[in-house]
Amino acid sequence: MEIRQLKYYVGVVDHGSVSRAAQRLFIAQSALSKQIGDLEQELDVQLLVRARSGVHVTESGKIFYEYAQAILKQIDDARTAVHCAPESIVGSVVLGVPQSALLPLALPLLQAAREQLPQVSLHMNEELTGNLLDQLKQGRVDLAIFTSNISLVDVEFEPIVAEEFFWIRGKDQAPPRASGHVDTGEVTLEEIAAQPLIMSAMQHSHCMRAIIERVFVEHGVAMPPLAAEINSVHILKSAVRVGMAPTILPLALVAPEVEAGHLVAHRIRAEGMQRVLGICASREIPLTKAKQAVATLLADVVRDLARRGAWPGGYAVEAEEHAHAQAEKELPGPLSTSALRERLRKPRVGAG
Repeated sequence: MEIRQLKYYVGVVDHGSVSRAAQRLFIAQSALSKQIGDLEQELDVQLLVRARSGVHVTESGKIFYEYAQAILKQIDDARTAVHCAPESIVGSVVLGVPQSALLPLALPLLQAAREQLPQVSLHMNEELTGNLLDQLKQGRVDLAIFTSNISLVDVEFEPIVAEEFFWIRGKDQAPPRASGHVDTGEVTLEEIAAQPLIMSAMQHSHCMRAIIERVFVEHGVAMPPLAAEINSVHILKSAVRVGMAPTILPLALVAPEVEAGHLVAHRIRAEGMQRVLGICASREIPLTKAKQAVATLLADVVRDLARRGAWPGGYAVEAEEHAHAQAEKELPGPLSTSALRERLRKPRVGAG
């Protein structure tokens, strides 16, 4: 298998046609078809289905496409690393961010990267959590923001911010009758359980739903029935706003709607109703200087936002503080919480 075959295959998939890809790649169509055929023969699997309208990617082809993209990206990273001056911070970095963390982070981070890392091309991908870790391990994203409640055997984790979860309802939906609290007051798990909730689907539950369900179990309260499962944060908030059902979300995700009076947020009286977000990096893929710089900048930006109150419902977390809290609670936490920090200080041999 040759690198050019990977480039040709990615090009065909991206353009949806052998003929269009041949034009863009400056190769004869017959030669391109032969290269794809040789690749399929070597893999002993059909990657593409040819048709008059173009090509259709098989399920095996979709899997191979993801790996081909990751391999080509790592080759580009290596090429950049070996050609840069030792003191240079140059390159491309892909950061994967779950939908539920993007709103308070995107603009401050992009602005900071533009000012402090002008020679780094930062690509910020909004992803569903069910896809994010696989993309990180495959090398399709260089860094990711994730929660500490999952197994991180192959991933290094640096905690940066903790967020409370709030019970969110539409402005015209009545607060829980049993609470007796004012609209901005607290609610209990029992009060929340009295009516259906809108939640994300199970395959994308890592950053919110899994944590919420664990808290209900730990407090011996049955989970509310599901009114709907919605994976789009925008659609979920719209459904809550029109009164379909309430939901549970971090405050930062709904702060603009709460401030505008479209949604109402209630603090939840239950220990553990929070998540810890951190920076994740694969242990198997070297961190270039550009990736190290983006990881450091990301941690600084998020913690600064939390300390200034610009991350509603969040507070800054240091690695040592989080590790101590995990030990106190005897809960399974991320492995090697300080490893990424040390790694950022000491780049791997050969990283540029």
